[in-house]
Amino acid sequence: MSKFPTANKSFGQHFLNSPTVIKKITSPLPNGTDAILEIGPGPAVLTPHLAQYGLPLFVIEMDERFVELLAPVVGADHIFRQDALTFDWQSFLHQKGFKSIWLVSNLPYNVSVPLTLSFLRIPEIKNMTLMYQKEVAEKILPKEQRNSMGSLHSLNLTQFEMNHVVHAPPGAFVPPPKVDSQVVNFKRREMPHIPLSQIDDFEHFLRIVFANRRKQLGGLLKKEWGTDKAVTCMTKCGLNLEIRAEALTYKEVLQLYENYYTYSP
Repeated sequence: MSKFPTANKSFGQHFLNSPTVIKKITSPLPNGTDAILEIGPGPAVLTPHLAQYGLPLFVIEMDERFVELLAPVVGADHIFRQDALTFDWQSFLHQKGFKSIWLVSNLPYNVSVPLTLSFLRIPEIKNMTLMYQKEVAEKILPKEQRNSMGSLHSLNLTQFEMNHVVHAPPGAFVPPPKVDSQVVNFKRREMPHIPLSQIDDFEHFLRIVFANRRKQLGGLLKKEWGTDKAVTCMTKCGLNLEIRAEALTYKEVLQLYENYYTYSP
């Protein structure tokens, strides 16, 4: 008999069952951490390992079946029974006063990207160790540098230093998913490359630039920005109008944004 309950498909549940992967996710403790928050802990697979650090530990879990498993580990008052996408970070941080949170999660695949984009905007989250579907992980942090630039990679790089932690095959989970998974570690930059006050503008810019990342960028930007603005911005960056967005370097993405943001006819 499995030690895990039946997975709830509506929550995208796949319970991690690999001691090697569990250890990689839950150690080491990032320097300076003053609290740990786990998203979707389920049947307390990672949670006891995180609790061993003796820091304030909170969990956000929608499935009420797991409350009685989690309560002895973190305390009933440290369990938030709600959707992580609607979690009130402002109220939580105001009440608790934490300045350096380590966020840990085997993320539900169906909401992994919107969750990551919400975490990116919380400056008190200094470190994250997050599990993704491999395809998504490689959009956030491509293994190949050539023709691999995209909006998720660029956006996260502005706020975090990132590295791949461990690969998790389907057999590392119960029930096994149909895809491979990958853990990525995020360490917030002391000086972000784009201030959070501009992050919405930058994300809008990226959606335009990478909307059709395999097509010639000059033609796409002419349609979006007008010919004068597109040509001026790309020329100032030394970019050929025929370059594809996926072939840009991160430095070129930042330069193009700076010219877009400061452009005046």
